[in-house]
Formats: sequence, structure tokens, C-alpha cells
Amino acid sequence: MYGSVQHSGRRTRVIGLVTAAAITMGAGYVFATGMQLDINPLDDPKMEMVIITPPEPPPPVEEIKSVEVPEVEVAPAAPELVAPDIPFEIEVPPVIIAPVAEPVPIPDPIPAAPAPTVGTDRVSPRLQAGQKPAYPSASLRANEQGTTHLEVCVNNSGRVTSVSVAKSSGFQRLDDAAAKWIRGERFAPGKIGGIAQSMCGHDVYYEWNVQNAK
Repeated sequence: MYGSVQHSGRRTRVIGLVTAAAITMGAGYVFATGMQLDINPLDDPKMEMVIITPPEPPPPVEEIKSVEVPEVEVAPAAPELVAPDIPFEIEVPPVIIAPVAEPVPIPDPIPAAPAPTVGTDRVSPRLQAGQKPAYPSASLRANEQGTTHLEVCVNNSGRVTSVSVAKSSGFQRLDDAAAKWIRGERFAPGKIGGIAQSMCGHDVYYEWNVQNAK
């Protein structure tokens, strides 16, 4: 009896091992098949669903109350001035061509009548004999001497009308004394063609000498 039980137990163990191996292989196949299915999924099109939220409605617009606008009087536009279409013409005066005048013969000149013969000789005024000028006492004490050159104007009556000192003697007192003296003297008037004439620029020289005054 012991032998049969032992034989039966060994057999059962072998069967259990085979069964366990079969189950393990089946489980591994199933697991491998499942992993392959997960690794290589079918390319099926996917559909995405998007939920769009509508925007919030705008706030209500307040009604704009109408405002009465006062009427403004607008001045009427000025009328447009249009210049009349008047043709502008420039009047050109006619050109008048004067006829060419014929040359007028010039008569021979009439000889002039001979002028009356008149003498052209000139005679200068001449100082008449008179008194000598007084020697200034201050000039005598200072021994002042020299020659005063005077220019005088004499009228046709022989009177001196003006005197000027053309060249000084070097001393004012002597020049003044000479001019005073000549104003009171008389001349024979100058003549042109024998006729007495007023003449200017007549030269008169007076020499002041201290030795002659003593």
C-alpha cells in the first residue's frame, strides 16, 4: 500500500509541474500578445470635441437723449462776379510820314558894316602928387621898416573906392598906415581909348624907411 501511494504521489507531482509550465507559457503568451497590442495600436482617426463658450453680451447702451440745436442764421453767399467777356483792342495811332522838305537855298551873307574906329590903348590910373603918409611913432621907436604892396580900385573920377594889402611889409602898423593914406589920395583916372574908365587891381608900392623919416 505504501508503494502504490508513493507511486501515485510522484505522478501527481509530474502532472502538476507540467500543468504549471503550461499555465506559465499560456500566461506569458497572453501577456506578450497583450503588450504587442498596446505597443502597436491601430491607426484609428481620433475625434476631438471642443466646447466653445459664447462671449458675454455687451452691456446695454443707454439711450441718448436728443438735444435741441438752435438754428443759426447763415448769411447768404456773395454772388460770384464774372467779368464780362469784352474783347480788348489796342488802338495804334496811324503813322504819319512827313513829306521830305526840299532844301531851301541859303542866301549869301551880307557883309557887316565896318565898326567905327576907336582907340584901344589903355592908360592906368596915376597917383597925383600929394603928402606922404605919416610914419607911425611906435614903428620909428622899434625901427620897423619895409615895403607895403597895395592894390586899389579907382573910379572914372579918380577916387579910390577900395584898398587891399597884396603883400605886407612885415609889420601890421606900417600896412595899416599905408592903406589909410592911399584912401585919401587922388588919381588921374585910367583911360581906354581916351575915355576915362573905372579900373581895379592898380598896384601901389610904398617903401617905409626909418632914415628918410628922421
